[in-house]
Amino acid sequence: MFVYEESMARLLILSGLFAGSLLLARPVIAEAPGAGSSEPAVTQAEAAKAEQFIRTKHNKVRHVLRKPDTPQRAIELTDLLGEFLDYDRLAKLSLDTEWDKRTPRERQRFVNLLRQLVERQYQRNMESTLEYKVSWVGTEPIDQGVKVKSSARSTTKKRQPPIAIDYSMALAGKEWKVFDIFTDEVSLVVNYKRQFRRVIKDEGWNGLIERMEKKLKAEDDVL
Repeated sequence: MFVYEESMARLLILSGLFAGSLLLARPVIAEAPGAGSSEPAVTQAEAAKAEQFIRTKHNKVRHVLRKPDTPQRAIELTDLLGEFLDYDRLAKLSLDTEWDKRTPRERQRFVNLLRQLVERQYQRNMESTLEYKVSWVGTEPIDQGVKVKSSARSTTKKRQPPIAIDYSMALAGKEWKVFDIFTDEVSLVVNYKRQFRRVIKDEGWNGLIERMEKKLKAEDDVL
């Protein structure tokens, strides 16, 4: 359990985007990701475009992080996050079969809440990304699109082994978007899926929404 918690903590620090646990007191152990859709893999040229896209966004984020901490910087970071993260797909994958049971209004409400939670956690943890040097190590075709692989190493803890951070990406219209992030082979989507499934089982759909809204209102609480 301690190994897993350390891995999720690394995800939080290294991606600068997400909390390993949005709703539960402790993160859950992730199950193996599913096989996904049967869509054909992207070409080598398309994979290269996806890698360049995420590298460019990554560099822009680091540039913004070096600016003074102002409300304007927070807005810029939120905009950047929205440019490369597919919130709709992240929400759909995280809810799994529950997604089809929800009305369009319920889905939109869930997406909006998830987006706000992710954005807020990103803002709280963005500074930590500057302590790591990221190297890009290639791409791997997947059913949904392409996985862009990277390796991050602490610049302050030289003996700490590098952490593998992989971005699952697919085209959303004409733009590349990230729909899952793996850290040391732990899937962000699968972890969210387990959490949401557990809350819905114990408290129902309304209970899940209430938990998410409570987290947003608790502005001074750590997720």
